[in-house]
Amino acid sequence: MDGHEDGGEDSGSFLKTTPRVSVVIATWNRSEVLKHAIRSVLASTFTDWEMIVVGDACTDDTETCVASFGDPRIRFVNLPQNSGGQSRPNNHGITLASGDYVAFLNHDDFYLPDHLTACVAELDRGEADLVWTAAAVAHASPRAAHSLTFALEGVPPAAGYSPFAFYSASTWMFRRPLADSVGPWQDAASLYVTPSQAWLFRAWRSGARLRFLSRVGVVVVWSGVRPDSYAIRKSRDHELLARWMREDADFPARMLEESAINAAQTAIATRHHAPGGAIARLLARPIYKLLIALDIHPSSLGMFIRHGRKGGFIRHHRRFTGIEQPTR
Repeated sequence: MDGHEDGGEDSGSFLKTTPRVSVVIATWNRSEVLKHAIRSVLASTFTDWEMIVVGDACTDDTETCVASFGDPRIRFVNLPQNSGGQSRPNNHGITLASGDYVAFLNHDDFYLPDHLTACVAELDRGEADLVWTAAAVAHASPRAAHSLTFALEGVPPAAGYSPFAFYSASTWMFRRPLADSVGPWQDAASLYVTPSQAWLFRAWRSGARLRFLSRVGVVVVWSGVRPDSYAIRKSRDHELLARWMREDADFPARMLEESAINAAQTAIATRHHAPGGAIARLLARPIYKLLIALDIHPSSLGMFIRHGRKGGFIRHHRRFTGIEQPTR
């Protein structure tokens, strides 16, 4: 989809049979977190998958990291030129995908063990082209040093898709032909919103059947709120999460309980302590409807106000995370 030829050697052999699911992971020089994402797929209750890890011209030990798992379902391809974003690696991963369904996993996120199983079961019913789950976002805890708290992400205001929520690509699974009909992910520099949300918006506008699964399937660890997350080659948060998921049988229930309480507190604060926000949204509704009718993602308005010209968000993200700095 992006015109790239394979830019590296496969670190695993090709499967002889077609898998049900192709998991695509775009990555760049973060093997210290990538290993946890891969392990979360290996811990899945669903096992009929292939994993395609696409490096955006990685220069660290990513290839060695991927090869260390020794699983023939996992392969690594390194693109010859760095694109500075997820779009090109994800597009390339889709061209290599042979599964009936495609799922993305950001290299700093974790699947919960039953995520793939639940998504496959829903798509197998034949009533949706794409499904997604909620995510539990891990934030630094304000109450305890070196700990985490959780909040829900990706829950729409109604049962179906709405462009006014953010849906991490790690939570999606879709039928392989949908990628061909919607087209490739666009480059971040050409958009006000993120490429993932622009792609999902286009899928919705195309008439694809998008369905939300009322469950939490992914733990998301945002690099964009962690200063120098790309420049510092370690992540205490990922190590902590990996240990909890591996050793603490009560962790999923505790995470969901805390996410629900935090969501309720946020809803109450928004409703009762920030009435001006509700008025502003009401006044802006005609503008949003016009943008949607013009096939413009409605969040483009807010992103333009906050970040200026197209690609402003990704430029801010790269500065904040240190992605353009040398690793140390």
